[in-house]
Amino acid sequence: MSRVMAVDIGASSYRVIEGTYREGRLAMKVLARYKHGPILEGGRYHWDVYGMARNMAEVIRQAAMKGEPVLSIGFDSFGTDFGLLDESGQLLDKPLAYRDSISDGMYEKYFREEERRYPAVGGTFWTTCTAHILKGMEETDYEPLKKARHLLFMPDLMAFFFTGETVNETTIATTSRLLNIGKREWDYAFIESLGLSGSIFHPLKEAGTMVGRLREEIAAGVPNLKDTAVIAAACHDTASAVVTIPELPACSFISSGTWSVKGIVADAPYVSTKARDYKMCNEGQPWGKYRLIRNITGLWLVEECARYWKQKGMDIQIPELARQAQKEVAFPSMIYTDAPDFARQGDMPEKIRAYCQRTGQEMPEHPVEVMQTIIQGLACEYRRHNEQLLDVTGERIRTVYIVGGGRNNRYLNQCTANATGCRVIAGHPEATAMGNMLVQLLAHGDIESVEAFSKIAGRDVAEEIYKPEDRQEWERKYAFYQQLAEI
Repeated sequence: MSRVMAVDIGASSYRVIEGTYREGRLAMKVLARYKHGPILEGGRYHWDVYGMARNMAEVIRQAAMKGEPVLSIGFDSFGTDFGLLDESGQLLDKPLAYRDSISDGMYEKYFREEERRYPAVGGTFWTTCTAHILKGMEETDYEPLKKARHLLFMPDLMAFFFTGETVNETTIATTSRLLNIGKREWDYAFIESLGLSGSIFHPLKEAGTMVGRLREEIAAGVPNLKDTAVIAAACHDTASAVVTIPELPACSFISSGTWSVKGIVADAPYVSTKARDYKMCNEGQPWGKYRLIRNITGLWLVEECARYWKQKGMDIQIPELARQAQKEVAFPSMIYTDAPDFARQGDMPEKIRAYCQRTGQEMPEHPVEVMQTIIQGLACEYRRHNEQLLDVTGERIRTVYIVGGGRNNRYLNQCTANATGCRVIAGHPEATAMGNMLVQLLAHGDIESVEAFSKIAGRDVAEEIYKPEDRQEWERKYAFYQQLAEI
């Protein structure tokens, strides 16, 4: 039996998960989950990485006192955010959160013309990317940047806290828009053209690289942590999730949750003008692969509605709401999920009603109707992205493979099949943590090949398959959705 641990860091919570691997099966157990978010200090929004690291270390130490020795630990997180260290390895300030205002206006001032660099960087300069944050720091004379000698993304930073070693892993680094994506190397000339120092970036390491052994102060008194390593997993959370998906022909994946990260795995970047115009981004995937993706507003809209209903004293549970939506006759209205109307928090049910009224549709009143209005629009957006992929790659999508917590929403899965005309497969709901662990186990030699990953994932959670239904009606729905997307 082999024992590993994964730490999965999200924007609203982080988790420590234990995995035990035996005879081709990986059993996972969530050891702890912590809610968190950016904290306001000194007029800036930061991540409390010290508190996070303390919590992680304590959970790992307590769990390791029982059972088998822990072979390794891997960290993954969302992209973009980073910490800055001085030459002695001291963190100069808590990492700024990507939604902090320090990056405001940077696109208009510095990056609008840099879209011409799309063939080199492989993605658009969305307003919260690392390049924007760094330029905002330089523009505002942010003191920690002046003293910085190391830049570590969130998983890299946690690995440093646990080992004392500084490493930049490739999949998380590719979210920065500071790489030559084809070469999978830092674009030092571009970095320095922005007035930034290239010396703070480390040579990139691929997923599966050993970072180092646990610091003595973390392992002290726990024999099962004596030889524990930290492995650079696929450090971007989507990269970890996608490694659990089997290689299928003409397949698009969706990492489904608050956001829907939708795309394909490719052998090389797609950097055409069409890919740029569709706002597709090429990001690193382990073993020399790439993800051609687009971020789509996902179940956040449903979550926002549920949050508002709760404030109003309504006990609305999203899983039950999805089950009701699947049973009842579909409400005739839908929304364009990426419309500016829905970009901010607030009374989301009312925003949806107002949108439907503005676009000449029936306004949903009951929570089930609101759910149907959102989900039908989201499913149609998945189809629109499939058509964009066809335009960029020349390959028609036949299968949509869904992982993450959103795979449990069977109503969304069926609507996706109906809208796209594709076979939809629901994979592992904990694909990120599982992928993190599988990369570690491959590095240790417990798993012989990448090809085994999807088989192991499938043994833990059986795939669910959805086939298209009501095709004529959904062709009509999609034709109307296309009109909404152009408004």
